[in-house]
Amino acid sequence: MSGKRRNRTIINAFFYSFAGFLFLYSAYLFLSNLDQLFVTEAAIKTREITDIWGEDREILNQFAGGFWKDPYFWKSLNLTLVITLITTLIATILGIPTAYALSRYRIPGKSVVEILFSSLMVMPGSVVGICLIVMFNYGPLWKLQNLLGFKFAHSIFPGMVIASLVLSFAFGMSAWKATFDSINPRFEQVARSLGSSRWRAFRTITFPLAKSGIVAGIILAWTRAMAEFSAVLFFCGTFRELPASRFSDLTKFLQMDQADWVSVAVWAQVEFGNIEYGFALAFVLVLLGGISVYVMHRIGAKGYVW
Repeated sequence: MSGKRRNRTIINAFFYSFAGFLFLYSAYLFLSNLDQLFVTEAAIKTREITDIWGEDREILNQFAGGFWKDPYFWKSLNLTLVITLITTLIATILGIPTAYALSRYRIPGKSVVEILFSSLMVMPGSVVGICLIVMFNYGPLWKLQNLLGFKFAHSIFPGMVIASLVLSFAFGMSAWKATFDSINPRFEQVARSLGSSRWRAFRTITFPLAKSGIVAGIILAWTRAMAEFSAVLFFCGTFRELPASRFSDLTKFLQMDQADWVSVAVWAQVEFGNIEYGFALAFVLVLLGGISVYVMHRIGAKGYVW
C-alpha cells in the first residue's frame, strides 16, 4: 500500500509541477508585457513611450492589440459567458435526473447509454460538430427547420447552445452519476420503509450527501462548455466579419453581435496573424478555467471527477 501511495504521490507531484510551470510561464509572458496594454497609437507615432521605456526596448505595437479596449473582446467574452450559463443550466436540469436514473434504476439498454455518453467524453469536438451538421441539415430536423423558417446551424441562438451542450452534458453527467453511485441506496430504502416518499427521501437524504458532487458536476459542465472549440467552429462558424444586418435586435441588445466564442476567437486571431491578441484571449480562458478548477477543489469534490 505504501508503494502505491508513493507512486501516486510522485505522479501527482509531476502533474501539478508541469501544470504549474505552464500556468506560471504563461502568466510571466503576459505580465512582463502588461505595461504595453496601455500604449496608445498616439504614443507609438510620436515615440513618447520611448521616454519611459528607453530606446533599447523594441516597440512592436500595442501588446495583444490592446485587447481590453477592443469591443470585439468584450462582446466575445459576454457571448461566451451567457451561452455557457444557458448551456450549463440545460445540462444541469437534464443531466442530474438522467444520472440519478442511470444510477438507481434498471433501464433497458442502460449499458449502451453509458457507453454512448462515455464515448462522447473522448470524442474530438470536430466529430461532434460534423455530426450536428449532418443531423440538422438532413432528414426530419431539416424539414422541421424549414417549417419553422429558422436554421439551427450557423446561428448564435440556439446553434452555439447545441454545439456546447453535447460534451458539457456528457462531462457533467459523468460526475453526477459517480456521485450517486458513491451513495448507498439503502439510505433511501430505509427512509421509504419508514413512510417517506421517494421525493422526500431524495431531498432530505441523497441530495445533502451528493451536494458537493453535484456542484462539481455543474462546474465541470460549465468549464467544458466554456472551453469548447471544434464543435462550435464546425457547427456555427465565426461571426465577426458578418454585417450588422445579419443579427437580430435581441443579439444586438445583449451585445453579442459581430462576436465569436472566445476559444474560436483565439483561433481566428492566430489565423489573422495577431498572435499576441490570440495569446491574450487564451490567457483569459486559462484564468477562467483555473478559477473553476480551484473552486472544484475547494469544495472537496475532485474525487467525483478524476
